[in-house]
This record gives sequence, structure tokens and C-alpha cells, in this order.
Amino acid sequence: MSSQPTYMVLVPVFNEAESLPELTERTFQAFKSIDSEAHFKILFVDDGSTDETRDVIAKLEAAHEYVTSLRFRRNYGKSLALMAGFRANEADFVITLDGDLQDNPEDIPHLIEHISKGADLVSGWRQKRQDQKVRKIGSKVFNAVVKKTTGLALHDINCGFKVYRKDVVDLLAVYGQYHRYIPVLAHLLGFKVDEAEVQNSARKYGVSKFATFRYQGVFDLMSILFIYRYGLNPLHFFGVVSLCLIIPGVLVLLYLFILHAMFWLGLGDEFMLPNRPLLSIALNTTLMGIGVFLAGFVCDFLLHHQVRKNLSWIIDAAVEPKSPRSKP
Repeated sequence: MSSQPTYMVLVPVFNEAESLPELTERTFQAFKSIDSEAHFKILFVDDGSTDETRDVIAKLEAAHEYVTSLRFRRNYGKSLALMAGFRANEADFVITLDGDLQDNPEDIPHLIEHISKGADLVSGWRQKRQDQKVRKIGSKVFNAVVKKTTGLALHDINCGFKVYRKDVVDLLAVYGQYHRYIPVLAHLLGFKVDEAEVQNSARKYGVSKFATFRYQGVFDLMSILFIYRYGLNPLHFFGVVSLCLIIPGVLVLLYLFILHAMFWLGLGDEFMLPNRPLLSIALNTTLMGIGVFLAGFVCDFLLHHQVRKNLSWIIDAAVEPKSPRSKP
């Protein structure tokens, strides 16, 4: 096997000891079917498993030169496991799939063929998905919301079975629960994202590690949209919010001042300005608006120095390479 393989199969695992030997063998056979058994490796990222996963991976590493691994000291979550694998990657293409055998390794050649058509990232679209009905409905709602807010039209954004070009994984920053939005992150970075149909099998071993209802994904989407739309111009966001607070506050203060002036000039009814609750509301709203504006101003100030410091990296990330893309 070459020291720098063409393909790296990245598998984040947490308590999946029973499925790993079968996953390893089926993955090898998948690459053998396209005469690439000497050009791939499998990287297991053990996310702090508490069962026999560590021992199973050690045996697989000893038996197969194409198997390697990383191990976390404790469970940090799928996003960080993927990020660790991305950072360790040296291959031209990265293939991610879950370790529970719901993703079929036999579909790897199909994904490789699809990305050869020019996409930067190809995400799996699970057919006959083997999940609870509640999860299927939630997934449809999730995909519709993401399409509406980001413009990325995929049928199955949260499918973990994907293939990436090296350029994509080198620029991705995945943490928290951002692994659900990897196609969105790539899309917002300017990469071409596509999808391909893959099969989905019923879980053979263990239980799912994710809850049925994951409302936190809404907050993650809001965070992603904010970072990628205003990350390089935060004052454009904070400025609008501050104006929405300052303008009404100032108008109300002006109205109260006119009423008070008219009273002292003998042109209006008795008016006790300090006793008006509206005065307190207007003052607090105006001060809040000023505070929001100053927060945006400080963010812009800090960003200015960060951009100057990292300008070459930002430009390199934005410019598309002129060299021909790697082909499978």
C-alpha cells in the first residue's frame, strides 16, 4: 500500500465493537471491486468508547496494514471525531460513514464515481431509510428548513455517508453538533455539493447514540448562518439591530420632550415628565441600541486585526486552485 493513499475511509465510532470486523472486511471488498485495494486506508476515530471497541480496533490494526486509528480520552461527540480525522488526512478523497453498518460499504464505488463528475462533496441520499417514522418526518422538516434558509437543495443533509475532496476537508471547521450541517458548511464556503442515492440497512448491533428529538440543531443552524453571512462584516448585523432600537427610542424621547416643552410654554396640559414610564422604556431602549452598536464596532475592530494577520490564509481559502482536480 502506498504511504499516501488515494482514499481515506473515516469512521467515527462509539461503542461499536461488534460491527467493526464486518465493516472492515466489507470496505476492503468494496475497494477491491474497483481495483483500489492498495490505495485506501481506514481510519477509526474511537470517541471514548466504553466497550471492547478499543481492543477490536487494535486487533484489526495488527491484522490489516490499511487500518489505523485515533482514540479520544473521553466521549467528545461526532463532530470532533470527524474533525480529528480531517486533520489527520493525507489522501485525495475522504469517505465518511458510520460504524453501525446502516451505511453499506458496497456503495463506496458509487459515491466515488459520482464525485468524479466534478462535485467537491457528494452526500448520500438514503433510500428506504431504516428509521422510526418520527425520525423520517423530522428529517423531512429539517431538510426543508435548511433548503429554505441556505438555498442548498438536498434530500438528506444529515446522512453521514459522504465523499469529499481534500480541498473541502482542509477548510471545514466542525465542532459542537455541526456534523449535521457539513454539506451546508461546504456550500457556504463556495464548494459544489451534490448527492447520490445510497442504500440504508437496519441496525445489526447495539442501539442509536442520538436522541429522536434534537432541537439544538435549530440553534446550530442559526449560528452557522450568522457566522458565514456576517463573519467578515459583523457591524452590518449589529448596526441594523442597533438602529431598530435607537430610532424608536429617540423618536419617543423627542415626542416626550416636545410635550414637556409645550407644557412649560403654556401650550399644553399639565405634564410630569419624570413620572412617565414611557420615558424609562425609551431611555433603556436607546441605551441598549447604543450598546449593541458598540459591540458590533468592537467586533469589527478585532476582526480588522485578525484579517490583516491572516490575510494570506483567507485569500488562499477563497481562490479556487488552477491545477486540475484529482480524479478517482
